This record gives sequence, C-alpha cells and structure tokens, in this order.
Amino acid sequence: MKNRGKYLYSTVFLIALLGFSGCTSTLKVAAGTDGSADMEFTSSMGTALSDTIKAITGKMEGNSSRGIFSEDSIRSTLADSDFSAVKVSTGKDSSLSAGGTLPPAEKQTHATGSLRAADFIYTSSSKMTLTVTPENLFTMAQGLPEDTKSYLELFMAPVFSGEKMTKDEYRMLIASIYGENIAKELESSAIDVTLIPPKGKSIKKSSPANAESSASKAVFSIPLLDFLTLGTQKSYSIEW
Repeated sequence: MKNRGKYLYSTVFLIALLGFSGCTSTLKVAAGTDGSADMEFTSSMGTALSDTIKAITGKMEGNSSRGIFSEDSIRSTLADSDFSAVKVSTGKDSSLSAGGTLPPAEKQTHATGSLRAADFIYTSSSKMTLTVTPENLFTMAQGLPEDTKSYLELFMAPVFSGEKMTKDEYRMLIASIYGENIAKELESSAIDVTLIPPKGKSIKKSSPANAESSASKAVFSIPLLDFLTLGTQKSYSIEW
C-alpha cells in the first residue's frame, strides 16, 4: 500500500504516456466549485506502436500475449490514491478509458517526491490550469519504480532523459530504432485536452488563444512529438 502511494503519480503518468501514443487520445478535466476536478482519459493506441510494445514487453516478461494495460492494476492504483469515484476499462484493441475525481489541492495527500497532482492541474475559484514543465516531467520519470521504468525507456524521449533534442532529431531516432511506421504514428498523434468550467459558469477567457473555445469548454490539441521533446513550460487554462 505504501509503495503504491509513493509511485502513484508516476504510475498515472506512465499510463497517460502510453495512452498519448495513439491515434485518438482525449483528456477531459471538469472543474468543481470546491476546487476539485473530475478527470476522464480515453485513448486508442496505434497498431504499429501497440504491436511493438506488446512484443517487447512480452519478451521481457515471458508472455507475449499479455495486454499493454492492466485494468485491475490501474483501478487499484487510482483507488488507493487521491482519486475517488474511479472508473477504468480496457479493450483488446489496446484502448483505455480511465477517470476519477481529484480533491482540491489542500486535500491532496499523495505525491511522487515533492510533486502532487496540483502541480499539474490546479483549480481555483475562478480559473483552472494544466501545466507541464521539463523539470516536473523529468522528476516524474525518475520517480518510476524500476519494474516499470522499462516501459518508459522504450520511448527514449528527451523530456524524460533530460537530453535536448529537436522534434526532427527525435523522430529520426524513433524511425531508426523502431521503423518508419511507428515514427509516422508518433508524428500524427496528439492528445486533445478539454477544460470545462464548473456547472453554471461560462468561460470568459482561455489560454493559449488558439484553443477551440466556447462558453462551456476549451479544447487544446497537443502534438505528441511536441510533448516528448518539451523544452519549456507549457500551460493551458480557462477562466470563468
């Protein structure tokens, strides 16, 4: 139980990373009036990447038929954390759906090192912000338990290794190791982040300004290659 709490956000982060590496990925975060946040993540992984990960991890663990996502493990990890009302489902096509409710920042008790969920998603009385930085992502990667670090290392992503690399350089690296099909999947992959204000509130402002925004939601599309080669802090926010 203690280890599960220690590695909570690293585990959630790992799940998200594998999920981001798909043709269709979405993260919806709905702000509560009390500073809480309802989160829902869905993803369908690309065929080439899914087959490669299954093959590699199957050889490593002696079971090439195992799925990429363990529904029971994900549900157990989230349930033993700050998340409540946890829902998880996985599909044979390497799809994943997971969600739950995060309490306000002052009520969050689990962390990886000094990082809490509030360092990534923070909700105040009039604003919600999702923030990612190279430093926090690197810290999360280093906080992974050894038995799961191998999954992350498959990506060789500079944002987790601390190296500096352009998107083109990283794409070339992936193509040289795993082939052009996987490089193309990564290049075309993105996650759509949807931020939703509390019930009864309307969005007055969203940032960056290029979001697809209405009174009820703002949608930000983040290319996967941009995320994996992140060099500066990126923030996405709505105000109501």
